[in-house]
Amino acid sequence: MKIIKQIFVILLFYCIGEILAYLMSLVFPSIYIPGTILGLLLLVGVLITGKLSMDYVDDVGTFLTSNMAFFFIPAAVSVIEYMDLLSESILQILVIIVISTVLSFLAIYGSILITLKLTKKKEVSE
Repeated sequence: MKIIKQIFVILLFYCIGEILAYLMSLVFPSIYIPGTILGLLLLVGVLITGKLSMDYVDDVGTFLTSNMAFFFIPAAVSVIEYMDLLSESILQILVIIVISTVLSFLAIYGSILITLKLTKKKEVSE
């Protein structure tokens, strides 16, 4: 029953994120933010504020991240199917991959620094 509750919590935040993405697209049609990202940000925000304990998502979240490669297999097969289209603009694709990788590393580095500062503040206040 615990696993079902955890799946429900994760799916709930996913659905809320999709609804927010849809509503944002109505208000700001030129800006698109994926609902999955909004749901993830909401879940992280709720976890950071302490309104929801990690016990509500830990087991299922660990399972999903441990088996993440399995979920990318269909996307990889689709990329291989369209290799002729991708080969026409391979240079632009490689530049985008390099830039987005560097930006991702910087974003992760920044989030780790923020997390460390928040946990240090929490330890000092206790």
